[in-house]
Amino acid sequence: MASFENHAGFTITGSKLQIVEINFRNGQFYLNNIDEAYFTEQINFEKEKETKIIALLQGAYDELLVRKPLKSNLVSFSLPFDIFHVVQLPYDNTLLHQDLLEEFKWELTVVYPYISSKDLVIQYIEIPKNDIITSNTALVVATNRKYLQLLNNFCSRNRLRLKFVDNVHFSSERALAASSTTIVDGIMLSIHISQGFLSFIITQYGKPVLFKVMQLQSASEIPEFIKNELTPSASKNINKNMIEAAFISGEFITEAIAKTINEQTGINFSLYNPFKNIIPEAELSTNKFYTEKFNSFSPAAGIAYRMA
Repeated sequence: MASFENHAGFTITGSKLQIVEINFRNGQFYLNNIDEAYFTEQINFEKEKETKIIALLQGAYDELLVRKPLKSNLVSFSLPFDIFHVVQLPYDNTLLHQDLLEEFKWELTVVYPYISSKDLVIQYIEIPKNDIITSNTALVVATNRKYLQLLNNFCSRNRLRLKFVDNVHFSSERALAASSTTIVDGIMLSIHISQGFLSFIITQYGKPVLFKVMQLQSASEIPEFIKNELTPSASKNINKNMIEAAFISGEFITEAIAKTINEQTGINFSLYNPFKNIIPEAELSTNKFYTEKFNSFSPAAGIAYRMA
């Protein structure tokens, strides 16, 4: 653990930049900073030029630095749902890695005919057949390489080293695993709600087995979506009685929202504190982000905790 480098995790939403900085000293992790700064206007990754996006990021980043300078130059980013294409696809486990990538690129252009495969950066997680999905599938995550280049340019401009880039829900999952919440060995459900998107992950024995994401027109769609995804079908063997623990995170999630979803779905979703297992610096003990809004910082915390 002595080789761990101090690490700052950022979450970019449409309206703000959030930071969680983790320092390591004397064999112990410390929460050094938790903060957020709003952009002067909404960021639209798809429509805005790189120069404008970097200018908006720079303004929020500078505001954060004025309040508290970084102790680390190693940074990672959690990015919003709308710049990712995520699908769960069947795959042939006899194919070599490069052949699988080419197959997934083709599949993505079928699902999303408006994207060009040559512009995509792809990662995938192999999911062997299991109690819920009875065939081999892969969770395929793709984004346009221009977004990674944009972040790299921003980091170069600020003398930062870019380490990881991930989706907000996958980052939140890491924060959940690092929290003091007891993680069951059986079937667990987590949902993340942010910027008009709902993401849904079922894990078994700590490994993802089922993933879905949908764009919400209204919050009223949330309970029905969850109930539909927990209904058995020809492609999945799942029902709500199989869920041993359920967790919720997101940008504006409150206990009241979680309670309403619980009542509508019959599933007991819990908010979790991603900072439960880490020692805060003394000045953070009264910080409202640490004491009250901790759940909304799950993606920034999760990407800051990430080591590999």
